Amino acid sequence: MRKKVLYIAATLDGYIADSNDGFSFLSPYDGLESVAQSYQSLLSRIDTIIMGRKTYDVIQKMGQWPYQEMKSYVMTSHPEKDLDKIFFRSDIQKLIHELDQKSGKDIWIVGGGTLISSMLELHMIDEFQIAFVPILLGSGKPLFPQANYMENLDFVKMENLDGLILLTYRKK
Repeated sequence: MRKKVLYIAATLDGYIADSNDGFSFLSPYDGLESVAQSYQSLLSRIDTIIMGRKTYDVIQKMGQWPYQEMKSYVMTSHPEKDLDKIFFRSDIQKLIHELDQKSGKDIWIVGGGTLISSMLELHMIDEFQIAFVPILLGSGKPLFPQANYMENLDFVKMENLDGLILLTYRKK
């Protein structure tokens, strides 16, 4: 079965974006060799990504689609016509079941919080790689919104990526 990997950055106080869906707090880490290596390591083991609609909209505003080499699934309550390698779906449980029936590499759960919560409630995330940025925002979009889930994890490793601390855990 393909692993579902949450690979995401969050502030030390647990936010993945500010209140306006911005993540300029990550700018000081753009271009750092250690961060680039971590990202490339992830990309080498995946061929599919899943993201929420709000995350998709934010990425679309940034210009050219950065994930052209892989299949991208956008979870939305209002699916639209699929694009080239971008597929819109509304049922995460059905999608994960379909993807698990196909051979392939691991699957990257890009975000955001609503998608993460839904997947946690269904115990569908196998690995958590969270890079904590040494910034306190005080408010914003939480990494783990309140929902009905509990997941026991095993610690795998901790890496210092030039000030970002990347923690890796696996589902027990």
